[in-house]
Amino acid sequence: MDLMAIESKLISGEGLKIKYRYPRQLNPGEKGPAYGVRTDKLVDVSIELRRFYVLFRQETPIWINEDEVIEITSDDGVYEEFEE
Repeated sequence: MDLMAIESKLISGEGLKIKYRYPRQLNPGEKGPAYGVRTDKLVDVSIELRRFYVLFRQETPIWINEDEVIEITSDDGVYEEFEE
């Protein structure tokens, strides 16, 4: 993944969104994937740490490790949560 190119796009003002895996809480006795998938607005990238910073639910900043990233696309303003 070319983090420098992604950073350049953000600096130039291009809107990006990120689709990523995240660990999810399983309810007692629940079987299934321990990960969920969602999309959020990408707001920054750390090349040194290889992390991405997003706005979770369009308001709370969180970071995502590079290995959790599924894809980065143009931001269309639609943020979703998926079943994995």
